[in-house]
Amino acid sequence: MALGVCDLCGRKLEPHNFYVVRIDVFADPSMPATSLAELEAVDFDAAIDRLLDQMKDMTADELQDQVHRRFEMRICPACQPEFLANPLGKPRGARVGEN
Repeated sequence: MALGVCDLCGRKLEPHNFYVVRIDVFADPSMPATSLAELEAVDFDAAIDRLLDQMKDMTADELQDQVHRRFEMRICPACQPEFLANPLGKPRGARVGEN
């Protein structure tokens, strides 16, 4: 029984003979160093108002994309080595000085 098709090449996937690719894209969770004086100087009400104003015309998907988005794809065994070698699909050309 087929489980669908490879998300890269479209080949039919068979049970237990494919790879699952998961990609999580999320905002950097680290906090910048902040002093007590800097925190005391912040007008949090004004900051929240500015943030809400920036968000007012954004869709739910656009807001979610600012925080976290997860992708899950299935790829066939033939596509797996190529995906591992170049997961972002960036163009690969000859480097200067190479034949």
